[in-house]
Amino acid sequence: MSVTDSRLGPGTLDLGGDDFSVQISSCSLTPTTNETDGTPTLGVPDPTTEVTFEWTLSGDTVSDWGDADGFVNYCMDNAGSTVAFAYEPSTTAGITYSGDVQIRPIQIGGDVAVQSVVSFEFPVVGEFTRA
Repeated sequence: MSVTDSRLGPGTLDLGGDDFSVQISSCSLTPTTNETDGTPTLGVPDPTTEVTFEWTLSGDTVSDWGDADGFVNYCMDNAGSTVAFAYEPSTTAGITYSGDVQIRPIQIGGDVAVQSVVSFEFPVVGEFTRA
């Protein structure tokens, strides 16, 4: 098997029909694994472990709070809303992950006289697809 160098960018991140690619400095879909032992019963005293996964779309963005239509204000205006997302880590790879995320507000502001970068984290709602 050969090694594949999968570097990010140039890529795209679309949220609710708006392309925020130029603001995003890092982006990832990250799983969290949850395991439970199940409920033992008389008939099945040792149930199979139940495994579920939760995904999060997260990353960092150049803070653009001064732009009424920018990413920071989009997150504030749509906080709590579920919107469609399409994340293409690299346009040369041709793979897009899409589904729905719940928008959460993000930090407004940062250090004085420097370009601020702030983090975002949106839980994926339901399953997402790879195309």
